[in-house]
Amino acid sequence: MEAYFDKILQPEVLFTLFVVFLIGRATAGGKKRENSLSPIPPTPEEVDAALERVTMSKWLEIDAELDARKKIRAIKLLRQTTGLGLKDSKEAIEARERKRDLRLH
Repeated sequence: MEAYFDKILQPEVLFTLFVVFLIGRATAGGKKRENSLSPIPPTPEEVDAALERVTMSKWLEIDAELDARKKIRAIKLLRQTTGLGLKDSKEAIEARERKRDLRLH
């Protein structure tokens, strides 16, 4: 057992363990740090304001994509127009689809 501790306590082994520990800390997932590069998600008011700035002609283009059953293209078009993220754009397009379905029935 003493030979085992003598091996572990050698400077090279301790240094290697320390480096592995530091690498693990630097690359560990889980809780995000404050200096994260992820953008802060927009508030509902910011999403609404972005959607209000979309012109009628752009909504007509988006509606044409939805009529052609090209939902992904409609989401991409809305994202390009507003600068919103994927989640917010998808939710807005799905809300528009529901609203249009109610008008058509």
